[in-house]
Amino acid sequence: MLHDIPYLTVTAKNKVYGYRRRIPADVRYIFANKSEIVKSLKTKSLAVAQVEVDRLNNWFDDRLEMVGYSRKQDNLLPAELVRNVHDDLKMMGEHPDDVPTIGIRSELGEVRRLAKDFAYVQKVYKDYKNGLITYDKFLELEYAHNKGTYGKIIRHHERANLLLEDLYSKYHDGLKWDEQDPDVVRYRLMMGENLVPSPTWQNATDSYIRQYARSKKQRNPEQLVKHRKATEKLCIRFSAHLSDGMLTALKEIDTQDAESFVDGARVSDSTNAKNLTILRAVWNSWNRHNAKQKVAGDPFAVAVSDSKAATKTTAKIRRPMIPCEFKHFCTSIANESDPEVQMIGKIMAYCGAPTIEAAKLQRSDVKLDATIPYIVFRSTQDSITGKDRLDRAVPIVGTLLHDFRDYMREHYDKEEGGSLKRQRLFPTLGYGTHSASRRSKVLKRHVKNLRPTDPKLLSAYSLRHTFKDRASKAGVRTDIAEYLYGHKSKQSSAIHRDYGTKMPASDTVDLMRRIYEVSEWGFIEDYDE
Repeated sequence: MLHDIPYLTVTAKNKVYGYRRRIPADVRYIFANKSEIVKSLKTKSLAVAQVEVDRLNNWFDDRLEMVGYSRKQDNLLPAELVRNVHDDLKMMGEHPDDVPTIGIRSELGEVRRLAKDFAYVQKVYKDYKNGLITYDKFLELEYAHNKGTYGKIIRHHERANLLLEDLYSKYHDGLKWDEQDPDVVRYRLMMGENLVPSPTWQNATDSYIRQYARSKKQRNPEQLVKHRKATEKLCIRFSAHLSDGMLTALKEIDTQDAESFVDGARVSDSTNAKNLTILRAVWNSWNRHNAKQKVAGDPFAVAVSDSKAATKTTAKIRRPMIPCEFKHFCTSIANESDPEVQMIGKIMAYCGAPTIEAAKLQRSDVKLDATIPYIVFRSTQDSITGKDRLDRAVPIVGTLLHDFRDYMREHYDKEEGGSLKRQRLFPTLGYGTHSASRRSKVLKRHVKNLRPTDPKLLSAYSLRHTFKDRASKAGVRTDIAEYLYGHKSKQSSAIHRDYGTKMPASDTVDLMRRIYEVSEWGFIEDYDE
């Protein structure tokens, strides 16, 4: 029913839909002192009219929020900014298209009427200046001509001049106009300019972060915040090598700027390669999602290629733990006072699970009362782990089963929070903006490098590599070992596929016992002192 749709009207004769909305007195100044908005939607379709009403309501609310674009909208991309200001001018009836145009193609009668109106207003104005009529009388006589061509042209110029005065006040003492200031864009559009500001490095950065966040790939909130902050920081660092910083036009960025960034970074080749890859992703994302403002070239291509080539000879490789280092970790983590840290470390050591997978386990993922107890590693609504790893069921053997039962009894609070929060096994280290860095710091304390002359890196993540070596020593097939620690490969994916969703715990429980019992593994390379 029509009366269920606020502000929607329909003409009695032609059944054409329209929009009518009163403007509260205290905000009429935002709408050129109009008391209401009346607009024909030029359609007889109710479905189309509903869409237009929603669009007008959104415009009305946005205009109230932005107070007529008086605040600068830093995060708008150039094309979006121009489009938004353009739409606002159309809604307000202040767009040049709404003002009559007198030219060679105009009707002769229209030209004569305009000339007559101008002559009449000039005459009454002269009478006012000569004291023949009062100012109120002059306004009354002029008003009679305001609804025609003359009035529309004059009002448009008066509004543009008022905006111009505001801009002169804002950009005084020779300050250059900011072409991404909505008021500047508004004035230029009102004066008939067809423009889109040249996209800048700031625009590309904002666009990349936005596209990353709206990607359909599952990412947890902590990852999104971490990625946004890291990207912003990196892009600002790169902008220090640009002529106008973050406001440098993309078309002005060249290969030399990327090389200057590399020369001044003073970091390893692998870090350079990683940073340049992100910067290149920012550039490519802009061109992919803003086809009409695509910028030619790729200023990062050469620097990325050079850094990746250098990485092949200089990159440090992470190594697995040797047996005595693994034993030290297990002993140290068992004496950890924080129960969350202790359990996460034990899970990582047991089956090579990455830190984030262990930390984001849910209560429903741990099946302690099954015939063969097991852990399910998977991404859920509340435990998105980010990387594309295999969902899998890992049987629980050895002391970990008793450790889990003790933790559930003494530390798991099933009454805390809502339904999702009640599922979290490790609410402190598994969730929160800085949870990843906290996990890394506390687990690092339990890792001890007993081979200081070995150039390879050792960290808590080395437990994953260690599980691979232990599985190999236990004689477990590579494809099944990769399935158990969640490494996605052609072989492990085939295992996943053959068993539908997950390989039953009964099929791997004996293999996990064999891996659990391994105490010596791998080739330990010797280094001379």
